[in-house]
Amino acid sequence: MRLSHVGAHLIESFEGFSGHPYRDIVGVWTIGYGSTKGVGPTTPHVTPAEAEARLILEVDEEYGAAVDALKLPLSQSQFDALVSFVYNVGTGGIAASTGVGRALRAREWQAAADHLLDWNRAGGRPVAGLTRRRQTERSLFLSTAAIDPLAGYPDDERRWIREYDTLHRDASRLDRQHVLRTVMLKRRKVIWSHAQPPPRGTSGGWDADRRRERYHSLLKRTS
Repeated sequence: MRLSHVGAHLIESFEGFSGHPYRDIVGVWTIGYGSTKGVGPTTPHVTPAEAEARLILEVDEEYGAAVDALKLPLSQSQFDALVSFVYNVGTGGIAASTGVGRALRAREWQAAADHLLDWNRAGGRPVAGLTRRRQTERSLFLSTAAIDPLAGYPDDERRWIREYDTLHRDASRLDRQHVLRTVMLKRRKVIWSHAQPPPRGTSGGWDADRRRERYHSLLKRTS
């Protein structure tokens, strides 16, 4: 089984993007959409497109393979959720010694989903971002219907992204692709402006209106 578009988008939305290597919350060198394999302080800069290609390659070679190796009758949603999980915590997260791993091998799907929530700590402390990710992965694992990765985006952004994704390999529609990139770039700049630290005591910033995910979705298509 291969990671679906829904699964890839989930990973990208939570990992965020960095074109330069940096140390993550626990000190691991990271680049792109959470890639760590072979990454160090001198790793060359990557573009969003290069980072996505690297993500897909790593998922296929290591994380998806680890989930496939369990030889379980997983749905696409279950597979995507588990791949996102092990990409974030490592393949040891589904080892037979973990709650997730034991439940999966026993085919206790509800218990496996619930045990995903155990993995919300970094440095021994709960982390809000990890809690949200585990909750999203759990919901996807238990889902029987396709989840729209663009749910919560403004209607015009959803329309632009879907049309661009349909056309971006069509050499005969370069004019339309240029128009779409132009409007998406303009919207990206608006999101960036609105996401800057709000006045003290007010709500907003990057966490409002799915700005972080929307910004990176547009960045990937306009860089």
